Amino acid sequence: MTGLVFMHGWGFGAHAWQAWAAAFPERPVILLDAGYYGTERLVLPENPEGWVGIGHSLGFAKLLGMDVPWRGLVGLGTFLRFCSQAGQATGTPLETLDAMLSRLETDPSDVLTRFLRRCGLKGQTPALPTADGLGSLRHDLHTLRSLDLSAPGSTPPILLLHAADDRIAPLALAQEAREALPGATLHVFETGGHALPFTRTGDCLPLVREFVDAAQ
Repeated sequence: MTGLVFMHGWGFGAHAWQAWAAAFPERPVILLDAGYYGTERLVLPENPEGWVGIGHSLGFAKLLGMDVPWRGLVGLGTFLRFCSQAGQATGTPLETLDAMLSRLETDPSDVLTRFLRRCGLKGQTPALPTADGLGSLRHDLHTLRSLDLSAPGSTPPILLLHAADDRIAPLALAQEAREALPGATLHVFETGGHALPFTRTGDCLPLVREFVDAAQ
């Protein structure tokens, strides 16, 4: 049976996907982990029936860049480009990432707490990153700073889910990704914030399940 591969975004961990993994007990499930708060896990085992990748935020970009013959890809709160560059009206200013990089060195807890709040997860206290995890967080902020993906020559079916009130990745970036990715479809929720897969799990799951079933 086609399996599911979940990849979290910046500042999150694999544990964020637990409710999602539990919703697909009939399928092989792999929770990839960037190693911010524990052991890094980025290698997929073999599955003869193939994999559908489900990525949040930067996690989708990472899945898209993997050398895997995906049966399908789902992106939640995602983008192909994160920062605004010359001549671009949308995206996060480079200065914002630079400020986060600077503060990450002295007060990572504050950076992560403020980030989760902007994602729509008020009142949540993040785990403290490990020493190696702090390096991974720093590395991935640099990745976000320079990220500017081109669509692959060929892509599997792609479903993008996004919230109109996303304060981290504006809806315009998801629309930009939909236009760049052949055959991609975009479903927009009015609310949900950047943490859409975790603030509106019950609303996202039926759409993702329908997509996954069709990717068999």
